[in-house]
Amino acid sequence: MKPCGRLVLQMARRMGSCEQKVSSCRQFSSEATAHDNIKVGTLCEMELAVAKQLNMKSHLPAPLSKQMDTLGEIVTLIREPIAEIASCMRIVDKNLPNLRLVLWGAFGTGKTVTLNQAVHHAYTNKWAIVHLRSAMELTRRVKEIEMSSFVSGRINDPSNAVAILQNFKQQNQHIWKILGVLLTEKDYEWSKSERTLKGKPITEIIEMGISAPFLASDCVGALFRELRRHAKDDKLKVLVAIDDANSLWGKTLVKRADRTYAPPSDLTLVVHFRRMISNDWTNGCVLMVADKKEVADARDELGVSRHTPLELFGEEGFEFVEPFVPIETTNYTESETDALYNYYVNKNWLASKAARSEEGRKQLMHLSAFNPYYYERLCAFN
Repeated sequence: MKPCGRLVLQMARRMGSCEQKVSSCRQFSSEATAHDNIKVGTLCEMELAVAKQLNMKSHLPAPLSKQMDTLGEIVTLIREPIAEIASCMRIVDKNLPNLRLVLWGAFGTGKTVTLNQAVHHAYTNKWAIVHLRSAMELTRRVKEIEMSSFVSGRINDPSNAVAILQNFKQQNQHIWKILGVLLTEKDYEWSKSERTLKGKPITEIIEMGISAPFLASDCVGALFRELRRHAKDDKLKVLVAIDDANSLWGKTLVKRADRTYAPPSDLTLVVHFRRMISNDWTNGCVLMVADKKEVADARDELGVSRHTPLELFGEEGFEFVEPFVPIETTNYTESETDALYNYYVNKNWLASKAARSEEGRKQLMHLSAFNPYYYERLCAFN
């Protein structure tokens, strides 16, 4: 890590101890705000109305999303990574380049859950949220393409662009009035008949892209440009949260007219998100997840999985995102498994008598090897 990355991490750790202003917790009333202190190891409940607005059902891992439907609530464990992220977000300032954080760790250690906790934290503190469920959707799950009329050789992705704008609109209803008074810096001419004039609310760009999918890719770029400008002017703070961010420098399944695969740099939406990651703007935080899905071979049962940022981003991606603060997600401690075990017992999530015994508690803990994903899966079937 470069020296400036270490300096930011040291500053964040000085400013924030283990007690963080994260969100409302189970032991507080439903009126608790972002100013409540929460200790690492606390179980925190998110209001269902907030979870719906933040589209948590789509963004959380499938097992946790199903658990939310079954139990009628969404409860997560506050761990050291989200406490560290909250500390870093506190030092974001209009005079400092955007702070880049990379969540990394072995499979099942809670990278995606931590990312969504950070989104909730940004919501609670009235930040603008740019949340991408998975960068692989822009490179591997493209339903339709069309050539850009704005940049020659660039490939637009209308369906994903509309989804990004719709998700942005849904997740930012808490500051929609603020966005409505932020004005565009220049005229945007989308086509011969469609344009957004200088001095119009930036929300008009969002509505334009949603209503006209063939313009949506360019609208995403214009929206991101305006968000960066207004963040520099201290009109708002912006959290950019990207899961599987290393896929922005990975392989694509998008083919050109000559049937060759296009590199990520030819995809319009990839270019727009790379610009949001670059540190040429201020008053923002970019939180990225480095995940092995991009490079792992599901058929390789003997190979050792790669999960460090350098291995996953590759040389080009790593140089692009540096300097950054690496935040590792790890396996549970025994006290963390105990907190979740007690919660599952109280909610009758553990149905069998054997699982609810002291011996069962120890077996669940050790059979899962303290891995958060496997612990949840074992608890779901006992």
